Amino acid sequence: MQPDMLADDFEGCPSDEPYIADHWYVAAPSKRVKRGRQCKLKLFGEDYVFHRARDGSLKIEGGVRLAIVEQQDLIWVYRPCSSGARPRHTEPPTFDLPSAKVRYCKTVIIPARQDDAAYGLLDPAHTPFVHKSPLWRGSGVHKLKEKVFEPIPFGFRMAGHAPVNSDIYKLIGGQVRVYIDFRLPGLRAEYIRNAKHTVLNLSALTPKDAQHTYLNQIFFWDTPVLSVLRPIIPPFVKGFLQQDVDIMALRRKNETYGGKGMLLGDSDKQFQWYMKLKREWQQARIDSRPFVNAVEPATLRWRT
Repeated sequence: MQPDMLADDFEGCPSDEPYIADHWYVAAPSKRVKRGRQCKLKLFGEDYVFHRARDGSLKIEGGVRLAIVEQQDLIWVYRPCSSGARPRHTEPPTFDLPSAKVRYCKTVIIPARQDDAAYGLLDPAHTPFVHKSPLWRGSGVHKLKEKVFEPIPFGFRMAGHAPVNSDIYKLIGGQVRVYIDFRLPGLRAEYIRNAKHTVLNLSALTPKDAQHTYLNQIFFWDTPVLSVLRPIIPPFVKGFLQQDVDIMALRRKNETYGGKGMLLGDSDKQFQWYMKLKREWQQARIDSRPFVNAVEPATLRWRT
């Protein structure tokens, strides 16, 4: 496989970093920091203030120095490793947007470390047990899923497929296909498409501190029916995300009793890939060598 970055793009970095460093993270939608105003956020355990000048320019103050870029209606911050080393040539990832502006965003705080929060995004088997609603679970019958995966830069892709369980996709109409990308440090891009329209559901994880992680659920769409239904979308998204928050709180509680999780079968393979990618990223930076994505094409099967 080809390396995703060149060897001379790195300096040696320490191995004891609490976060996945030298990557871009979503801080917030651009509209959260209005002209002439400021917004306070805790990121990576440090307090930051985002300032928007009257001319629209943006700057950030506080904590460890972070690079900041606005791109595709989102504010991105670049987290360097603790030594200050960083790739010389990098920019935030881009997405195939169906609209230039964020249509809707809901942010929740997951009571979990960055890795555990990523597990919540990558565990397909939890859906029928955690997200119980007739809106996004059209059948009580668990069905066999078979999905094809392939590597992409810094991550992997679930190939296009027709949705099976959830009735919510019917809102878009037509013959819907779903494509899902996941890439470091914690970006899950779900594209929902038919012949005319696209919805991008972007889940972006950003550490608040070592024990809490922001989940920014961001939607872009060009589907007229969703624009009409926009006023009723927030309570459904809030309820869906709150179920994730609640289950992660239970996982944290289980830790106090010495409970340990197990990774079993194909349903946990995506999280195993995530950990493999993370370890390779960290080791490549320590060794000042190229990062190589070792994820191989695969077909995974599970029942939900």
